[in-house]
Amino acid sequence: MLEETHWEKAAKTRMGKYLTRIETDFISKFVDLSKLNLVVDVGAEAGRFSLLAANKKVSVVGVDIDLYSLRRLKQKNKDVTVIQADARKLPLKDGLFNALFMIEVIDYIPESDAVLSECSRILKPDSPIVFSFGNQSSFKAKLKGIRGKSYMHSYKTIMHSMQAVGLTITGKVGYSWLPFGRTSENSLVNLFAGVEKIFGLRKVPSLSPWVIISAKSSPANYTP
Repeated sequence: MLEETHWEKAAKTRMGKYLTRIETDFISKFVDLSKLNLVVDVGAEAGRFSLLAANKKVSVVGVDIDLYSLRRLKQKNKDVTVIQADARKLPLKDGLFNALFMIEVIDYIPESDAVLSECSRILKPDSPIVFSFGNQSSFKAKLKGIRGKSYMHSYKTIMHSMQAVGLTITGKVGYSWLPFGRTSENSLVNLFAGVEKIFGLRKVPSLSPWVIISAKSSPANYTP
């Protein structure tokens, strides 16, 4: 039995559970898994969102650059097809999938245009894509920058990249306004999550530390 990955352990923390709840609820709202037959999870890691689809009896392909994580995913569900690959160059056919997830991935890849172009390429026309990113435009990013760290992409950059590849936004939510790190076990996580919701901070994604977006791939007649 392979040991849990760092990100599996992170998902079990108070902050990790909060993030997963936001992301899972968003996917459930904008993607009707009951009507899909083939989903790809780009940056699948050990399968948080691959399993969300697989448990609904949807055929799933999990893609990740880390082989160990894919082995963990395969260990959890043998029916999930796993492929080790870079998100910037996916070894998959054009127009193959009915939906695509890419959660907490693009923030580690400088070439947002290339990644979103690849995602759009492997989707059937007018199919849903759900992805998230850390927002360089946020105040939290500025604080991280003081410590020598920051998010890689601004909200404006991602919007431009989406437009360039013909992705049409169908929904977006801002989150992670909480003053805690990704693996925090702070007892105030749920309290701050409630404040974030009550004050409507999730409705201002352009300023939010993290943003999750639902979009549709370009129609069959789209010309970039």
